[in-house]
Amino acid sequence: MVIFKNKKHQADASGFTLIEIMIVLFIVSVGLVGVLGLIVQNIQSHDYNRSNLVAYQLAQEGIELVRNARDNNWRASRSFMNGLEEGLYIADYQDEELVPYDGLPDSTELHIDSNGFYVHDLSAKPSGFSRIIKISEGPEEKSFNVNSLVTWFIRDREYSYNLEVIFYDWYPL
Repeated sequence: MVIFKNKKHQADASGFTLIEIMIVLFIVSVGLVGVLGLIVQNIQSHDYNRSNLVAYQLAQEGIELVRNARDNNWRASRSFMNGLEEGLYIADYQDEELVPYDGLPDSTELHIDSNGFYVHDLSAKPSGFSRIIKISEGPEEKSFNVNSLVTWFIRDREYSYNLEVIFYDWYPL
């Protein structure tokens, strides 16, 4: 056992001061704020990456719908551009042919049906994604450009994914 002879030594050994405790709490809180900031940023990145992947797949589906229409024209011995005139269109996997865009923003919105597929049926659950397909003149004779544009919102900010392909009459009649 140590016996302090002088009061100065006794005051020094009594523990942490209030200022030392406040400094430690400040340092710990700054560290926690940094960690929480990283967690929030990670969650936001996850939301964006997931939505970007879905948008890519929806844009690819739009391109594949046009490819299917072109290929069906070939199988039916029709012109490869039959039903694929220049303009804006909407379509989903249920449509037999591309549907001309009527100019109303609601008509481009995609919804998720009971099977988990993206459709234009307004009675299904909204997905937050919209898709419009644009067909325009190609760079060469017997070709056409197809743009499949998918848009979505995350926290009131609009994002988009645009996929562009050139289709050719790969087997002229």
